[in-house]
Amino acid sequence: MIVVIIAGGNVDEKFTGGFIEDFDESSLFIIACDRGYEACERIGIKPDLLVGDFDSAGSGVADRAEAAGVQVIRLNPVKDDTDAEAALDIAIEKTTEEDEIYLLGATGTRLDHVLGNISLVAKGLKAGRIVTMLDSHNSIQMINPGETYVVEEGYQFGKYVSVFPYMAPVKGLNMKGFKYPVNNGDIEGFSTLTVSNELVDKEGKITIEEGMLIVIESRD
Repeated sequence: MIVVIIAGGNVDEKFTGGFIEDFDESSLFIIACDRGYEACERIGIKPDLLVGDFDSAGSGVADRAEAAGVQVIRLNPVKDDTDAEAALDIAIEKTTEEDEIYLLGATGTRLDHVLGNISLVAKGLKAGRIVTMLDSHNSIQMINPGETYVVEEGYQFGKYVSVFPYMAPVKGLNMKGFKYPVNNGDIEGFSTLTVSNELVDKEGKITIEEGMLIVIESRD
């Protein structure tokens, strides 16, 4: 199964529509979050589920979704998590470790929401799920010790590959096949040393021995 969550941030409609078109509908489950449903309407996507407290889009969005035959989960506006986190919890319940979860519409002008959504990538990782946070310029994932992040020539999302420790230092970082290779390095998170690396071989591999590592592939 492939779960695509369309959050209520800035949704690049052309990118989102093209991304979803690449998948077989029979394996796809789409969750819209609050204002993300309005983007779905403009793109012409009918999500399987709409989740939200509708503080951003208003209750009319939920009414239109229900009239279109979309299942709606109405959340209490006074809650401890965001609509996107509620959607991710549902996605985790519906998937196994072999499935894929993508989070779109998760970037934009609200940097607090952007940072919160990056935390959701980590929440997925802790639950044994690979969550990829995407917009038209960036692909964000995280890896644990023992996992390998592979960048293949011709298949990479963007030219630049940057890595950052998440919440705590990362030890035993290895980056092979890159312009600036790293061999058993430790990164504390207080420098820009690991920003904007580039693939130079047919394949690049990233591993760590301790910590959680954010990996961002970016393009201009």
